[in-house]
This record gives sequence, structure tokens and C-alpha cells, in this order.
Amino acid sequence: MDFIKFKDKVKLNPYQPIYFLYGEEAYFIDQLSAFIVEQTVEPAMKDFNFMLLYGEDASYANLMDSVSRYPMMAEHQVVVLREAQRMKEFDMMHTYFAQPQSSTVFIIEYKNKIDKRLKHFKHLAKLDTAFESKKVRDYEIANWIMAYIKSQKGDISIQNAQLIAEHLGSDLNKVVNEIQKLTINLGPGAKITGDDIEKYIGISKDYNIFELQKAIGLRDHGRVIKITEHMAHNEKDFPLVMLVSILFNYFSKIYMFHFLKQSPPAEKMKALGLGSAFFLKEFEQASKNYPLDKCEKVLRLLQDFDLRSKGIGNPSGEKGGLVKELIIRMTECN
Repeated sequence: MDFIKFKDKVKLNPYQPIYFLYGEEAYFIDQLSAFIVEQTVEPAMKDFNFMLLYGEDASYANLMDSVSRYPMMAEHQVVVLREAQRMKEFDMMHTYFAQPQSSTVFIIEYKNKIDKRLKHFKHLAKLDTAFESKKVRDYEIANWIMAYIKSQKGDISIQNAQLIAEHLGSDLNKVVNEIQKLTINLGPGAKITGDDIEKYIGISKDYNIFELQKAIGLRDHGRVIKITEHMAHNEKDFPLVMLVSILFNYFSKIYMFHFLKQSPPAEKMKALGLGSAFFLKEFEQASKNYPLDKCEKVLRLLQDFDLRSKGIGNPSGEKGGLVKELIIRMTECN
């Protein structure tokens, strides 16, 4: 069940004995937990009927004492167990899970991979009030950003959403924090531009890995040189090991595109992990500039520079010079 549907379900009947929020994406767990507390805790009674415990500090005895006590001057109390994966005696709670206190709303935040064979997991996961918080895949981040900004009454192009995604990665808490900087400064209903991203988040709209890989793919040598010079002089912001990883991923997709030329757009997007058909034209042009044999040479080159970026065969560690050398050799592959 997705995030929005789960929130809607909570609204209908929030006072449930157990909420089990688990998975690898902390953002959805944080948001849902806060939402459930908002729906179930009266602000005036929070000091009496709300308790927050942390798994690292919680013991079976004090947690059982907390969830088993009765609320004061109210029908329900709310107990939140944060970072449940850190609680050493968490598995001992299975007896409570089988017969929970009806006057307690027990919210369990379990942020990590979980062994789904465990007895207590099998019971908790079957609950209607269990929510698995899955990581948003890398190729879905740009679309997620667009949807989130739209939910905040703003607007952003797929290119600028991709720019944010490329630089911030898939940590949604980090992504949302940066987007909030934009919305606070621009106000509701604003269309977010590349200039806004550069000004308020600090991501250059002109000198970034997204623009570099596009310039390399299109063989825009002048643009490649400008971006490479900028990156070589700002090594801390553009570490070679990161550049190699991203470019290897990019050229792997170009290589794959050669085997998808007769496939329909939807199949190409799925195979390449693209969130929008907008980027297919770029890969089509890049595949013309880098036939299969050139792609293979570039991928081998990137593997070599991956080792050199880690000090193997490059003991001096002069990464800025390596960035220039790598890009020049990539664009000159023939």
C-alpha cells in the first residue's frame, strides 16, 4: 500500500493498537509516524498520554511497562518506539504483539532491512496497519521530486528535477530538506528554475555531472572542456571516484541502448531506468556518437580510472589531473 493510501486509511480510523512502519526508506517512516501522532494525540494531553522511546535505550521491561499502562483522563495513549531495529530485546515483544493493549496506540519505527523469517516480523507484517517503506529507485527520483513539488503547489521541469536527483541521490530526507529551501525562498506556486537551484541549493546549472555526461554523449567538445576545467579545480565537490561511477553507469546505458533500438519507447525507458521519455533522444544521439566498439573502450577506460582514483597505479593521488586525462581520453576514443 503506498504512502498516500496509508495516510488516508489512518485518517478513517487512527486509533489502532499497533502500527508497524518498517523498511529502508526513513523518510516515509518519519512522515507516517508523525502523521499518526498528529491524528491520535491531543496537544493538551501530550504530557500525560504520549511517550517516545528509542530502541538503543529501551529494554523489554520498560517498553512493556509503557505500552501496558492505562491512559490518564483519556481513552488512548500513544507510545512510539523509534529505531526499533536497535532494541536488543525486540523479539521478546512477540507476546504483546499477539495481544496488544486496546487503549494503547503503539507505533513501531523499524528503519532497516529486516529478516522476514523472524516470528515477530511474520505477525507484524500481516497487520492491516503495517507499512513497508521501500527505497525510491534511482531512476524514479526525478519523477518523485516533480510529484513532491507539485504537492507543495510548485512546478519544476524534468531536466531540473533530474539535476537535483543527480546531485542529491536517493536520500529523500536530504532531497526534501533542499526542496524546502527552494519553496521557503520562492514562495508557494513558484516554478523552480536552474538559476533557483544554483542560488538556493548550490548546484550549478551549467557545471555539473548531468551536463558533463550529456556533453560527452553529444560530443560537444567545447562544453566538455569548460565543465572539465571547472570540476578539476573543484575536486572536493567532484571527486574522481564519484565521476567515474556516474559516467560508467551512463555509458553502460548507451551500450545497452544499442540492443534496444527496435524496442518501443516504454521498453527502452524500463531497460535503461529512465523516468521520462524526454531523455531517450539524448541516448539515441549518444549511441550514434559511441558505437558498440567505442562504448567498450570507454567502459574499459573507466574501469582503469576507477582503480587509479583509489590510488592503484596512481600513487601521487593528483585527482584533478586525472579528471582531465580521463575526459580527454573518453572523448577521443576511436
